[in-house]
Amino acid sequence: MNIQRDLLTVNPFSRPGKKLDKVKALAVHWVANAGTTAKQNRNYFESLKDQSLNDASARYASAHFIVGISGEVVQCIPGEEVAYHVGAKKYTPEAVTAFGYIPNNCTIGIELCHPRDDGQFSTETLRAAGELCALLCIQFDLDPAKDIWRHFDVTAKVCPRWFVEHPEAFDEFKQSVAGAVNRLRR
Repeated sequence: MNIQRDLLTVNPFSRPGKKLDKVKALAVHWVANAGTTAKQNRNYFESLKDQSLNDASARYASAHFIVGISGEVVQCIPGEEVAYHVGAKKYTPEAVTAFGYIPNNCTIGIELCHPRDDGQFSTETLRAAGELCALLCIQFDLDPAKDIWRHFDVTAKVCPRWFVEHPEAFDEFKQSVAGAVNRLRR
């Protein structure tokens, strides 16, 4: 798999430079910005470094990987560092049980680009995201059936929209990742 490393600058808003605890899960997101590229979304995360710590409305956001509409994969944060992708004021009871109250400390965030506002992913995005998730499941000894979460499952935010509104599509995605893991382990 071709992964373009284009790491964010260490900064308080998108790449804190803190070490992750043991990786317990992958969290899948949508970029919620139809038609944008992986590089454009990476650059948005990078632009957050220009905010002021004195600004009460400053945004904290990032992800480890962004998968583009054409299947390109950009890595923004090393796999051993924290990304700001599932922070919230409140978490689902299942997330608290699995991750405690700071899920960013033990999850890898993967943003998926989408061509339209409905959030449906292209075949290329799903293929590349599936392959990436399979590799990460092997690397971190994760079970695709229970260790791939939607952002929604952690915070109840409707993200990724397509997988929240079409839970069967999310189940199919996890099954395809499990198949890829089995093929890669042979």
